[in-house]
Amino acid sequence: MRKTAAGVAAAASIALVASGMSPAAAASGTKPLSEVLTADGVMFDSNWDDFDVVTQAVLTVLTAKPDSAVGLLTQGDKALTAFVPTDRAFRKLVGDLTGSKPATEEEAFNAVAGLGIDTVETVLLYHVVPSATITAKKALKANNVKLATGTGGTFKVKVKGKGDKKYIKLVDKDKNSTNPRVIVTDVNKGNMQIAHGIDRVLRPMDLPPLDGQDSLAALLTSDGNKFDKNGKDFDIVTEAVLAVLGAKPDSAVGVLADGSVALTAFVPNDNAFKKLAREVTGKKIGSEKKAFTEIAALGIDTVETFLLYHVVPGATIPAKQALKANNVKLATAADGATIKVKVKKMHSNKVITLVDKDGDSRNPMVVATDLNKGNLQIAHGIDRVLRPINL
Repeated sequence: MRKTAAGVAAAASIALVASGMSPAAAASGTKPLSEVLTADGVMFDSNWDDFDVVTQAVLTVLTAKPDSAVGLLTQGDKALTAFVPTDRAFRKLVGDLTGSKPATEEEAFNAVAGLGIDTVETVLLYHVVPSATITAKKALKANNVKLATGTGGTFKVKVKGKGDKKYIKLVDKDKNSTNPRVIVTDVNKGNMQIAHGIDRVLRPMDLPPLDGQDSLAALLTSDGNKFDKNGKDFDIVTEAVLAVLGAKPDSAVGVLADGSVALTAFVPNDNAFKKLAREVTGKKIGSEKKAFTEIAALGIDTVETFLLYHVVPGATIPAKQALKANNVKLATAADGATIKVKVKKMHSNKVITLVDKDGDSRNPMVVATDLNKGNLQIAHGIDRVLRPINL
């Protein structure tokens, strides 16, 4: 990670020189931004205009991944500029993703943390410009300049207004969201690390506009939920979801019935469950009902874990976005266990496969895309069942 951070920093320096902005600043103080962020004791409060959520996010990432490039924020002798979202910015983000704004800062943080540590790390690094101490005065002269971030991605500076009413907006990779505005400037000025507060969270990817709140459960049960001979639909997984909720009404699987909560589900078709049942029993499985019976025999807790391993909470990921996510790890609802996206070229088309925790089984391929598109909950059909453990 240190090598990666160094490479990103070098690239950032080159980009800044090319744009006419100096990567080196006159500032010589070495007080790190981490010291500024934690100065008030890192407590959630009722002030939505400070930076408690981002502070807790930084500490959480560094606890889970001590070698993360986020650690640059603790190294005051390393120049950087951070555009730091306020707590209200994170509240808006959670509201955009889930359809419901959290009532407290702690709830906002928990919702963000639910996206998974790797996602949180990526979002944090997208707010950091390494190797450059950029004061507000400099930024106001940088209209249309692209800044390279700690992820390697870029965002653009836009200077709006005239005279003493000039202000700075940042254009991220999400064309459908409101761009953040700089509302606090020159935090930690005089030091090599400087920060500016922003009113929205920068997004390192393009998310689709989301208006609908039709749940995936409603979609899955729309055909009456009957076993049939069509191996390409989803009767078995639908019955499995209903069985889990019947036995455990408070199961996290219930999120599939709440259309106001954003998620992406990779849903095995009936043929996928037949394959799993055959591998478990060593016998050929002729009917969907028989396959469901064999899967149910594994026990309700096991079935619940398998279902949750197919759900990525907090993110609506359409196929278009997934095709750009090669090697990205997605945190699932099964205690944060991850799956990896692999994008491959097959003939003249790109296909998506998912790498699970079983190194001995064939990886599932996405065979149906964008089910329930336009809603906060979206699904993609897969041809094998993801396995959360190595069998």
